[in-house]
Amino acid sequence: MIALNVACPHCRHSLMDAEHKLDGNPSIRLLLRVGTDERALNLSSLYGSFRYETDAAVGLGTLTELVCPHCRAGLVVDASCDVCGARMGRLSLEVDGEVYFCSRRGCKGHKVELRDLEKSLSALYGKAR
Repeated sequence: MIALNVACPHCRHSLMDAEHKLDGNPSIRLLLRVGTDERALNLSSLYGSFRYETDAAVGLGTLTELVCPHCRAGLVVDASCDVCGARMGRLSLEVDGEVYFCSRRGCKGHKVELRDLEKSLSALYGKAR
């Protein structure tokens, strides 16, 4: 598995949380908004891992709003999940691309889009060694 480094697509601040590790790597720290309540959400940075931690009470199948903890911009975009049709969250990759993941709790829909495949794969696999 490859650990991804991501940033907010709006303010470009890193979303990596070295203090809160999941799967042995820094996690991705976001805010999870349900109604007016905002809670911390830490996602595994390993692509293909679905581990996360939050103290928010979110039922299976619930659509969530994901927010940057730095600029408070919404991270859910109009792209649709190929699995369930819900809107996707979007984060910028350090290697010139984006990672998308479903905003519906429990759905495993996700994808990576790379702008320069050769350059991005070289950077990703160089870090995986």
